[in-house]
Amino acid sequence: MRRLLIILVLLIVTVPELWGGNIEAGAAQSVITPRLSLLHPVYLAGFGHNRIATGVHDDLYVRCLALEGARQRLVLCSVDLIGLFYEDVLAIRRDFEQLVPSPAFLIVSATHTHAGPDTLGPYGPKPLQTGTDLRYLAWVEHRVATTAVEAVSHLQPARLELARDDHPLLGLLQGEDRPPIVKDPFLFVMRLVAPSTGQTIATVVNWSDHPEVLSRKNTEITSDYPHWVREYLQNRLGGTALFFSGSIGKVSPLGRVWLVDPDTGKIAEDGTWLKAQLLGTEIGRLAERALIRAKPVHIDSLSIQHQTVFVALHNPIFRAAIAAGVFAKRRPLYTNGKLDPGTEMCDVAGLGHVPCAIGSDIQTEIDYIQLRSAGAAVAELVTVPGEIYPELVNGGIARYAGADFPSAPFEPALREHLHSTYPFILGLGNDEIGYLIPKAEWDENPPWLQNAPAAWYGEVNSVGPDAAGQVLRALLALINHECRSCSSLNLDANRTRYVATTQLPVVRFSFALLSRTR
Repeated sequence: MRRLLIILVLLIVTVPELWGGNIEAGAAQSVITPRLSLLHPVYLAGFGHNRIATGVHDDLYVRCLALEGARQRLVLCSVDLIGLFYEDVLAIRRDFEQLVPSPAFLIVSATHTHAGPDTLGPYGPKPLQTGTDLRYLAWVEHRVATTAVEAVSHLQPARLELARDDHPLLGLLQGEDRPPIVKDPFLFVMRLVAPSTGQTIATVVNWSDHPEVLSRKNTEITSDYPHWVREYLQNRLGGTALFFSGSIGKVSPLGRVWLVDPDTGKIAEDGTWLKAQLLGTEIGRLAERALIRAKPVHIDSLSIQHQTVFVALHNPIFRAAIAAGVFAKRRPLYTNGKLDPGTEMCDVAGLGHVPCAIGSDIQTEIDYIQLRSAGAAVAELVTVPGEIYPELVNGGIARYAGADFPSAPFEPALREHLHSTYPFILGLGNDEIGYLIPKAEWDENPPWLQNAPAAWYGEVNSVGPDAAGQVLRALLALINHECRSCSSLNLDANRTRYVATTQLPVVRFSFALLSRTR
């Protein structure tokens, strides 16, 4: 009996260590809601000009997760903002590096809420007038840095659980109306648990859908549906819940996703708090369900690769905005790798004859992270510095009559080059350069794709037709350089390809859900 007791005690002591490996985790969160004032209006981002905040529905947050393994330290921060420029992230990193006791690599991604302050600039009172409050922006940057430091200070031994859900019905939670109709219906979840107590340290959710349920009529500050994703998970699991948007380019819950209120049996309308709550709560439930089947994994090290990239700027509206100071000198241009502050007069549709910046490129960054076990990639995190179209991630680029570059080669599909069962795509990672659109689908001039009567939305908020290829080729070079000699640890042999099939049984959603594609 005594021998059996000793064996049981040893099992209790060693099993958490077996699954936890050498990884440590810590989390922290801080409110970043702007103060509303009649003297200093808060311009809301995402739906045009002069939309002024009239109230606060729910606070905006920065949430950070620190991870450490084999003396490599990574901090992931998610901010409830429309986006931040690379220059903003560099400022955050400088502040963070002065405050943190030992080196760590910091990634900052925006959820892209369309009901938060204009931290980019183009949503001010009228065209070419900035909507950014630089005092608020400086405060937010410091807030992100100090929250990242706090997450590092909370590092403790952790057990990592990884989960995913790729049931075809997940696509019904995403809407699209621009061809080709390619979605990204993959939900990835990561949970860090303290082995000594079993309590959740943090839960990470990676999902692709524009946070714009409340639509342009809303004037209250909110993080939109991610608020209810995190609220559900924190209430159910404890700890800090972080939400990261994935490949959200052209993916929207507006007009093409129908959610039925289980209490009334009626469809929740666009622009309502009810629809945002239903969508966010359901994604939270799906994440919780995925974690029931989670694979606890042994992580013994992190691999962190990053690279700066120059991307060609084509968009004349962006050039005019840079020259007018809309971006507050936070989007500098480069020519041949050197800063180029020059301007010249140019004609821009809708703006007239205005000064335009003449530099060739913008500078941004890409990151590739591996969570490893015995040299194998168990999970991967890839940052994309904007809103990438799903067909660039999962494949499915198409050629249509009316495209401006009908013979352009297809860009590589990102996930085909990743190596693990759990590839997290962190959209708006460290930058917001706009939409990343396949060059073969670029459609800036008539005739429009599929002989549409009007232009498709997208190009007006993209740096240009070459951006997707430049970013993806740079990412693949980084991935392939890292993985020339590495192997992947496939925890589920049935899920090695990213197609809309699954081995899971059909599971009824908690509320009726209907979706159409127009």
